[in-house]
Amino acid sequence: MKMRHLLTSVVIVMASAIAAVVHAQAPATKTAAATLPALTAVQALPLTCAQAWIASGKSYAQMRAIVIELAKVSLVNRDLTLPNRREAGLDAGKGIAADCKADPHAGLFAIVDKHVRRIAAPARN
Repeated sequence: MKMRHLLTSVVIVMASAIAAVVHAQAPATKTAAATLPALTAVQALPLTCAQAWIASGKSYAQMRAIVIELAKVSLVNRDLTLPNRREAGLDAGKGIAADCKADPHAGLFAIVDKHVRRIAAPARN
């Protein structure tokens, strides 16, 4: 349970960095979308960075939730864990944000997976 909490907090830091950059790309409008639930992993998997931003209602919190879901999928699929360092999460988040900014039409999951693999370590069972 402690490891899951740790993973979630690191992924949140990563997602915060990407959402900040994506948020800066397009002006956000206040809508009811901020109260809608985040997409499921199945719904988010095929989306590009730009499509995920639109699907999030251009909401920082919703975009962060999408990135967290995708990072969890990557971690489970690859049997990885994230290091217990804030810097690792920030590094991954900045990388995700930079890749999405460079190519908004790239698959968001591919980008998240790339950066999760870059900073994660094999899971200890």
